[in-house]
Amino acid sequence: MDDLTGGAIIREVHVFGQSLAVGAEQNGAAQHTGLGTELLQQAEAIAKQHGFERLAVISAVGTRLYYLERGFERGEFYQVKSLNNL
Repeated sequence: MDDLTGGAIIREVHVFGQSLAVGAEQNGAAQHTGLGTELLQQAEAIAKQHGFERLAVISAVGTRLYYLERGFERGEFYQVKSLNNL
């Protein structure tokens, strides 16, 4: 699987808390506050520290755009992000 060559893999990022509609805001809510993006950045940093060249994520159909907007590209089986530019 070329998607995983030289790469680390993570399962989907999950932030648990009160569910909100996309674009909705509410005080005290866990969603749409940047926690998922921060988790991805930490995963990228850890993978890079351990010598990985890319990060692959298993993503559900409904979350693919989320990862594409954060620099991932569609691979054969996973969404993949190069860590060489970080």
